[in-house]
Amino acid sequence: MRSYLVLIPPNGPDRDHRSTLFLPDGFSWMALVFSWIWLIWHRLWLAGIFALVLQVAGALLMGTQGFWLGGVLLGLATHVFVALEGRNHYANSLIRRGWTLESVIGATDRETAEEIYFSALPPKETQPLPSSADWAQANWDKTKQPAVSGWQGPALGLFDHGGR
Repeated sequence: MRSYLVLIPPNGPDRDHRSTLFLPDGFSWMALVFSWIWLIWHRLWLAGIFALVLQVAGALLMGTQGFWLGGVLLGLATHVFVALEGRNHYANSLIRRGWTLESVIGATDRETAEEIYFSALPPKETQPLPSSADWAQANWDKTKQPAVSGWQGPALGLFDHGGR
């Protein structure tokens, strides 16, 4: 089972909750393979630049005689760290930008997490439809109104000059 963070945008959720974000918490395979690209894609600029600098430093160490293993371990550590902590850093950056952490839901997949979250929301307030007797009475009262002359009166032609 995986936990999902439910994040609400700064201006509140849309009417149909399309802007509500369900962010899975935990390991990311894409962040493992493309660590600095993944960070920059998620607008984590400083962390992405820092990861790129660490990977370049690891590549330079690999080219230096006697430090090959250190360079490999530095690059591997950078990838694994971003894969493990990248989503947490992304969630924290969204919260700093004004998003609200609404809930944490444990579910097997995203669809189940969405069902659990939306089933717990209060139902929308709906106004009851008027009965047919009320509707008929309202329309009957509208037809009994006195005839209007002038610009509000019914026009029979292209120009209506006050009913004359």
